[in-house]
Amino acid sequence: MSTTTQHGYLVIADISGYTSFVAKTELEHSHEILSELLELLVKRFQPAMTISKLEGDAVFAYAPGEVFARSETLIDFVESMYVAFRDKQLSMKRATTCTCNACRNIPTLDLKFFLHFGNYVFQTIANTRELVGSDVNLIHRLTKNHVTESTGWRAYMLLTEQCRNHIRLDFPDAYTQMEEYEHLGEVKTSNVDLHKRYKEITEARRIALEEKDADLVLRTDFSTPPSVTWEWIHNPDKRNLWNGGHVTWSAGDRPKGRSGVGSNNHCAHGESVSTEVIVDWHPFEYYTAHSFEKGKHAFSETIYFEALPNGRTRVHDMLKAHMPIPRFIRKIALKFVLINQHHYDEALTLAAQLAGEEFVKTKSE
Repeated sequence: MSTTTQHGYLVIADISGYTSFVAKTELEHSHEILSELLELLVKRFQPAMTISKLEGDAVFAYAPGEVFARSETLIDFVESMYVAFRDKQLSMKRATTCTCNACRNIPTLDLKFFLHFGNYVFQTIANTRELVGSDVNLIHRLTKNHVTESTGWRAYMLLTEQCRNHIRLDFPDAYTQMEEYEHLGEVKTSNVDLHKRYKEITEARRIALEEKDADLVLRTDFSTPPSVTWEWIHNPDKRNLWNGGHVTWSAGDRPKGRSGVGSNNHCAHGESVSTEVIVDWHPFEYYTAHSFEKGKHAFSETIYFEALPNGRTRVHDMLKAHMPIPRFIRKIALKFVLINQHHYDEALTLAAQLAGEEFVKTKSE
């Protein structure tokens, strides 16, 4: 086994309130509830990240830095996992009619994330393979901190200064906290309130095309998980690798420092430049964009990402043209432009191929 030093993201998802929950509730029911929540986290981590270890109330995972081509996708990844956890927690509470302490106390559980970027090597002892190194020690030590004591937050995302410098994103509402550990010294952390983010994400107005309203629907299967597939579909640099050279994409405004509602991309084709504006943004589930050319709303597009078994993704691309003509003519016109002229269906197939090849290469390194 190679002991070459590797570099990447180290992430721990830690269930808050675990010790109290187990101590004060019926063991059989509490075990079932925690197992279900931990299974959810494992499924959400895989296969974009590799599970290193399950640690009772926590999941420790890692991924080479190349897995998240745009580092902002890592933050979307973590936030989407927290939304899934909270939604699962709420559905479990609503679905049960049991009055035992464990079932009644499901809402007392919450989730924290710890993110670090650093070095690690693999060590195998007695057929057990694990990550070792100072950065691995650090991410585990960070689970014991003073964030809740200082802020009152029960759910938060903690990023070390090394991680924040690597992803190069601004977090205007982040709380800065200094921690100190023996042999590791002082560690500067940035912390984001996940209760606030959950409220913002779930209350955002949904704008999505349904198939019955679309003028053209394209479906493509990717061998990659939704988080990776999302990157290949939305990232302007990736899009330029598979669009056939008919257009050139470039990133536009990022009002909040990362992609999301209000951000835009530019598409140069011939002598014209159109602007794609994101109007709805639910990472790894779907996003909706309105495209404008010469100031006029040209078309709308919603792209859904359906998770399939074995870590695959089916992309459903819904498009609607905004033309003052009958719908049946509009459908013919949109199909002619995108399929007959620009071969967009073939481009999506190429995207799936390139995504799969890169993902296999990245995971094998």
